Amino acid sequence: MNSKGSEWNRWDLHFHTPSSYDYKDKKISNVDIVNEMKRNSIAAFAVTDHHVIDIDRYKELKTLGEKEGITVLPGIEFLSDARGKDPVHFIGVFPEDSNIEHIWGQIKHRTDINKVDSEGLRENQVYCDLKDTIGLVKELGGIVTIHAGEKSGTVENITHSLPHGTAQKTEIAKSVDIYELGKESDQDGYRKFVFPNIGKTIPMIICSDNHNIHKYQIKQKLWIKGEPSFKGLKYALNEPESRFYIGDEPEILKRVRDNPTKYIKSINIRRTGKEDTSSIWFEDVSIPMNSELVTVIGHKGSGKSALSDILAICSDAEHSDDYIFLHKQKFKKKGLADRFSAFVEFESGKKSEERLLTHIIDESQERLVRYLPQSYFEKVCNEIDKVDAFRAEIEKVVFQYVPTEKKMGQTTFEELIDLKKRSAEKEIHHIHEEILELNDEIIKLENQFDPNYRKNLLSKIKVKEDELTAHESLKPETVEDPSKHEESEDTKAKKKALGELESSKLALEKEIEFITKEISDRNYLIVEAEKLNRDLKNKYSELVSVISEGNDVANKCGFDISKAIHVEFDESVICSSILSLKERNEKDAKLIKVDEGWEKKEYELLSSASKLESLKTQIKAIHSEFTGEQKAFQDYLSALAEWEIRKSEIEGDSETADSLKYMQEKLAYLDKNLESDINGKRDLRIKKSINILSKKKEIQEFYEEIKEEISNKLSQSDVSGLSIASSFYCSNEFKNTILRNIKQNRTGSFYGSEDGSTLLQEDLIASTNWNDEMSVETFLRRFIEYLEFDKRAGSKNDKTFIGEITKDRKELYSYIFGLSFIEPYYDLRQKGKSLEQLSPGEKGALLLVFYLVLDKEDIPLIIDQPEDNLDNNSVAKVLVPYIKEAKKLRQIIMVTHNPNLAVVADSEQVIKVGIDKENGNEFYFISGGIEHPKINEQIVEVLEGTIPAFSLRKDKYQIA
Repeated sequence: MNSKGSEWNRWDLHFHTPSSYDYKDKKISNVDIVNEMKRNSIAAFAVTDHHVIDIDRYKELKTLGEKEGITVLPGIEFLSDARGKDPVHFIGVFPEDSNIEHIWGQIKHRTDINKVDSEGLRENQVYCDLKDTIGLVKELGGIVTIHAGEKSGTVENITHSLPHGTAQKTEIAKSVDIYELGKESDQDGYRKFVFPNIGKTIPMIICSDNHNIHKYQIKQKLWIKGEPSFKGLKYALNEPESRFYIGDEPEILKRVRDNPTKYIKSINIRRTGKEDTSSIWFEDVSIPMNSELVTVIGHKGSGKSALSDILAICSDAEHSDDYIFLHKQKFKKKGLADRFSAFVEFESGKKSEERLLTHIIDESQERLVRYLPQSYFEKVCNEIDKVDAFRAEIEKVVFQYVPTEKKMGQTTFEELIDLKKRSAEKEIHHIHEEILELNDEIIKLENQFDPNYRKNLLSKIKVKEDELTAHESLKPETVEDPSKHEESEDTKAKKKALGELESSKLALEKEIEFITKEISDRNYLIVEAEKLNRDLKNKYSELVSVISEGNDVANKCGFDISKAIHVEFDESVICSSILSLKERNEKDAKLIKVDEGWEKKEYELLSSASKLESLKTQIKAIHSEFTGEQKAFQDYLSALAEWEIRKSEIEGDSETADSLKYMQEKLAYLDKNLESDINGKRDLRIKKSINILSKKKEIQEFYEEIKEEISNKLSQSDVSGLSIASSFYCSNEFKNTILRNIKQNRTGSFYGSEDGSTLLQEDLIASTNWNDEMSVETFLRRFIEYLEFDKRAGSKNDKTFIGEITKDRKELYSYIFGLSFIEPYYDLRQKGKSLEQLSPGEKGALLLVFYLVLDKEDIPLIIDQPEDNLDNNSVAKVLVPYIKEAKKLRQIIMVTHNPNLAVVADSEQVIKVGIDKENGNEFYFISGGIEHPKINEQIVEVLEGTIPAFSLRKDKYQIA
């Protein structure tokens, strides 16, 4: 048995032959009837003559029909007096293989039709009891159709004058199998009012009621999905909405015809390598595929996943690393897969490239099917890192819902978002640059918290103090000034000249010190001015570029961009000032440089440094002329001056690095001002981080705008509790990235690989709402706090030096305070719970809803054993109803070890596969519709005889 299973066929369940008393042309032959039905593409019809079953005619029609592939069912039309304006017409239809003689005998014997023979009444003068006759038809193995709606002889003619009229109408409605309508529009009223009232949906049909085959016509075509047999018809009764259709053609037939490259017609596998009777596997396997729901069933290890993997590999499907059967450690091992090849044929007639089963999928190729392997399901449901991958899938689906005019020519979600967030990201980059500068300043300040920094500073102060003490002990002994005694005029003259020289020398030293500082200050200004010039030049170039690029947009919008912005930049203004500063420095540099050969030049022509050298020489010369007590006193004054200079160098001031006063003030700064300064810088950094978050929220608004259409789709659907949100999410690598930059073998909050990771997650990450500015700010502050203090349980909140427990603060701070780990994502939510919060079973259900309900792709969807990741409630409430909905829009191929899914989801085709392990692992299969007895047997066999599992759909099985 090798068929596509349940397919749509044209039916006619109300058809008369010349055996009816009111047939117009009694000369019409059975051959005429079958030929006309064939010409009208009728696959099955029921002979329903008035109050008669012409056994001989029926048998001949059946035989003629079988030759043309047409099923002819025996039937009879009854009249019942409903005490209304017209009798009620209803029909009994019986199996094509039934004992028609027995059926007709029972009907004649147990209804008032016997009065045709016993009392000589005509067929239209006989009325059969409605309730009793319906019961008889059911007893004889038939089904009942009744006229309904505005058709003549309708069930609506049952009057309320009958005892318990309304109750009887409801009872009759529940006992009949099919409503035969007079016009297509009658369906609406029954769906809206009648069926909800009686608590049952009844199949509705329109038939020809033909009384002249030469004028065969119908008001509308009747299509029934299933095997064109009584079994197929009876099975279809279980699915009144999905297996009966009144209209030109069911939507699926039109869709397949319009999109033949999107529907797999068959999968073909054959041996292309050497023959091996001990390893047969696939020998010329060709499996037809139904265009709606195909369910592949079988026991464990029966080759179910083999079929889905091979379909996928022929169609360039994704997730190839997750294939189970065609895995490099399984069937792809050398000597197996390389002996077989396969190809897929589509309804268009196009065949995929025939490939060896060792083929490696090229991800650059457009996939022809969507494949969800069992392992992929498990990963998404159980591994957190796959959530990011699934969110990328959500983005693709969201993009499907964006109206063409809002896509602005972009072909992917990434392109559209990039287009919209470009300007915001430039601002984020600029703010991040400012944060990087702040980080450098903060790290310099933090380094002063290093205990070793304080120790080193105290050590240096001690050295300087010791040095000062030692220097104090070397102060020259006082020598009395001989001037207190009588001194010669020559000595007085020399001392006067020396005093004038010393005064001039001091003035020159101060002048040179001032000039040196001026040069230093100007050099700093030159560097800053050059930086300012570069920054202005870059911004100017950037603005000019933006204006130039914006001209096209401005022209198309109809405005003059020059009226919106006008930019001028005169670099010469800055360059001129820089040049002036450099020239002044060059001029001043000459003043503090000793001239070559200064000794031979006039004093007034010398540089300041040369004049200082001249004065020193003169002072030295006068010193050499002193003798005796005067010489001793002058030597003392020189030594004292040198001692004072050295003392001043040791003591220094707040601006002289490494001097005693500088280091003492530094120590005082550590105690009084460092913490305040660092907190100020950190506050400013957080403020800039929150600015980045606000810019990211502008990007998130783009996500909100884009998801509008899919949100509308969800609000209109019956997917309970399902919503899509655009929110900020912390990257799955966030925690690991932080911990990679922390020395977890050093005492602190994050000490210990596992303990530190847990503390970071539970104390900081888990409690943060990345969509809330205050919550993000709290995280940033607490993160630094946890670095600076030991927050482990049982610790005393001891202070730790950040530089000691981190590896690269610049990298860590850039990552944390740049908020690069926070990005907007789309998140599917179930009753407000996000993906990370869902259990694996809930996540699996959500994953299925996503692909079955929201994904607009129309290529085939292949799902391998989805029920393994769902709880029973999700199977019933999610998988079944949404598969039934999805198959209306695309071909679904579902692999399952639970055949009950095929039944409750009303699978059009069931493929039971198996591997004969006693015969070289030969692959075999049987396929067909659920209504076929052999398929019924296979379903029960896989379920190991557990027929009670079918209680929800027991009428679908013809099992004795």
